[in-house]
Amino acid sequence: MAKLTHWLRNQPIKTALLRVILVGTLVAGLSILVYLLLWNALISLLAPYVTPTWLIAVTIVFVTGAIGGSLALLIAIMTGAARLFYRIKLADPLQQLQFGVTHIQAQDLDFHLTATAPDELGALVQAFEKMRQALQDALQTAWRLADDQKQVNAAFAHDLRTPLTVLQGNVELLTLENQEAQPLNPDIIKDMQQQLDRINHFIQTMTHVAAIHDIALSPTPTSTHELTQTLKNEAQKLAGTVPFTWAEKLAAAPDHLLAIAPAAILEVFDNQLTNAFRFARTTVGITVTVTEKTVQLAVFNDGQPLTPEEQANAQLPFFSSGKAANHLGVGMYICRTLCTAHHGRFSVANVDHGVTSTALFTYF
Repeated sequence: MAKLTHWLRNQPIKTALLRVILVGTLVAGLSILVYLLLWNALISLLAPYVTPTWLIAVTIVFVTGAIGGSLALLIAIMTGAARLFYRIKLADPLQQLQFGVTHIQAQDLDFHLTATAPDELGALVQAFEKMRQALQDALQTAWRLADDQKQVNAAFAHDLRTPLTVLQGNVELLTLENQEAQPLNPDIIKDMQQQLDRINHFIQTMTHVAAIHDIALSPTPTSTHELTQTLKNEAQKLAGTVPFTWAEKLAAAPDHLLAIAPAAILEVFDNQLTNAFRFARTTVGITVTVTEKTVQLAVFNDGQPLTPEEQANAQLPFFSSGKAANHLGVGMYICRTLCTAHHGRFSVANVDHGVTSTALFTYF
């Protein structure tokens, strides 16, 4: 029975159904034939004792027993075959699908479905599991974006509070001087202009962050040589007086085309370099690794290591020197968002004698 169950489970549903019907029909036919032979033998044994008066009644009993018994055997065997087919081929996948539907209706995506047979329903269970995973990933992304947006809004409101307070105080001073017919204080006007510039910078940054959230990256075929040369030129532009070392680990030929979004990679690299050159004491180390599936940018600086608080909050928006950190700001948050959009990841960690930021991009 175990071999039969295993054999049927590995068959396509159509094939298994046809074979179950065929086997059930053969078994039913043989069973009916044996039954009719036995029934006929039983009636034959009773025939010598049947008087002419009871001949018609016995004939009716014989025909009714033959037909009724045959139908009963046929129904019983085909019902058994149908139940066997349902139990082996349909019960488990249908139960799993119903289980999945119930959990999804309850908005619970923390479950897994596993196909038990390589047939059509097994493929359907696998497709349902992929749909569940995609839905879970989409919801997690939506929740993360919503949480990130809350953090951005809170940070933006916090940073606006200071210049607005300064502007309010300056307006009150100007109003008082105007009432007393005193000449306007140029220092106050200069301070107000600086605060307005600061607010304008915040607004531009917020606009850029909002655009990053809605970005839809598309692949642009770029050769390995073109990518590495662009990155090296960018490092030379931003280096200033700080020296840097350059290392390449290339698994692909120079003319091999990569399915990447160069603009996104360059923006992440710019942010990595800006922070590295800003906080480096004597040197910056850059390592570009290109494999058959990924591009990785590792940028090291020998500046002060991150504190535990900085490591925990490094990629939060607007987490910078104004908020008890010395290394990082909105740039690291943008790096994380762009790496995620490029199916990769971003990290910042302490290493020996400094800090390394690592950006990983997966090909489209």
